[in-house]
Amino acid sequence: MRKSSNALIFIAAGLYLAFGAMAGYATVNAAVLLLLGIERFRSDRSRISVIVIAVCTLVLIITQFAIFALIVLISLGIYYFRAKPPEFGNNMSKHRLFLNMRLDEQSWVLQSMSFWHAIGEIRMDMSLAVPEDKETTIVLQGLIGDLDLIVPDDYGIQVDASALIGQVSFRQIKEGGLFHRLSWRSPNYDQCETRLKLQLFYLVGDIKIRTV
Repeated sequence: MRKSSNALIFIAAGLYLAFGAMAGYATVNAAVLLLLGIERFRSDRSRISVIVIAVCTLVLIITQFAIFALIVLISLGIYYFRAKPPEFGNNMSKHRLFLNMRLDEQSWVLQSMSFWHAIGEIRMDMSLAVPEDKETTIVLQGLIGDLDLIVPDDYGIQVDASALIGQVSFRQIKEGGLFHRLSWRSPNYDQCETRLKLQLFYLVGDIKIRTV
């Protein structure tokens, strides 16, 4: 066990020296601290973690923009691979570059749907909608999104929303910043006549969910 630990230390030291010689030690130190800051933030959501993440990100942008862009793209790929939306049929499961959805002015049919888009603005007033089924699932995800969703107060609601950067607000809950995630479920969800599942995932997002 001790030999294995020593070997790992030597390997780690060798990699540190190699990458430091190629990319610069400031870049390597910033990348290591950034990963540690993200891991710490996921566990305790402390302010010091946010400061470390912000400072290291700034250092990476200044010193190695190409490396920073590569890290962001890889993170995006992992993020959206894990958040791959379910299929609801050809008509209501779509991928679009731009999405502008307005369902807040007249009666419409509420049915399960899944949309992935790069940039989108979505307005849904479900108090105007006629549910097609007793339980509806809506999956919306993209790079940049501005969402305003209105849900009847007598619906059973299950919300799973996250924004890497931005804010998520639901009823009296409003939080913003980095790596924000909101999970909430009506206490009487299973007993409600109409049930709605909202799954909302964005890199940069302003997500508002209101009840009426």
